[in-house]
Amino acid sequence: MKINNIIDFLPRRGDFRLRKLDDITTVVFHHSASPAGKFNSYDFATWHTSPTGRLKAPAICYHFDIEPDGTINQVNELYQIAWHSGPANPFSIGIELNGNFENEIPTIEQYASCKFLVDYLQKKLKRKLELKKHSDYMATACPGKNFDITKIK
Repeated sequence: MKINNIIDFLPRRGDFRLRKLDDITTVVFHHSASPAGKFNSYDFATWHTSPTGRLKAPAICYHFDIEPDGTINQVNELYQIAWHSGPANPFSIGIELNGNFENEIPTIEQYASCKFLVDYLQKKLKRKLELKKHSDYMATACPGKNFDITKIK
């Protein structure tokens, strides 16, 4: 597997605050809450950065996006504090899986890519990372009732 760095190809309105990589302790999982494959990283970045939208973010609000076929896209640098989980943002990496896991089930390829990516991040950062769901930090259904974090651990 490989990680596609598409950071420079996505719409941006600015940059997130920065952190040291030593601050990262956790990976937080999200779903796109849209039908699997209907939108892509570029679409999500456009929505997140829209000056007329709800978020008005400087960039897409995750660090990685995993498509239904298992493709892994890096969408922000790890040292950026992306706006994905409120109080967890300063110490976490946001991974968004494309799909609505209230209605759909993550693909086998997405789970395999999650495992690969977590292993990659732990090796890169030289430590074990805690695995959490968005709903562990905020009042949300994200990443959906059909997302099973035990398939990654």
